[in-house]
Amino acid sequence: MKISQRDPATMTAGQINRELDKLDAYASALNDKFIEAGRGQEKIWESLKKDDPLSQQLKALTHRRWALRREIEIRYGPGAPWRLPTGRGFGARHKDAGLSI
Repeated sequence: MKISQRDPATMTAGQINRELDKLDAYASALNDKFIEAGRGQEKIWESLKKDDPLSQQLKALTHRRWALRREIEIRYGPGAPWRLPTGRGFGARHKDAGLSI
């Protein structure tokens, strides 16, 4: 899976939630790969210190989840839920520069 590089500040609440759902599925598949490789007992911080392909994928996944989570906390405030409400007040904070014509 290719992990998005899109700025979370330009994403709607629904887009953030959908990406988090995809990342959850990707994390599950990645976990299966760690188990198949005989690395199912590794702690996440142990894997993040390594430079092999599986660890690189885990790093990318972890960094993207962290960026999306940080955006949720910026929009929602303290005690933010794991997904943003998709109503008014939680839309994109910035316009996506790539969409202007």
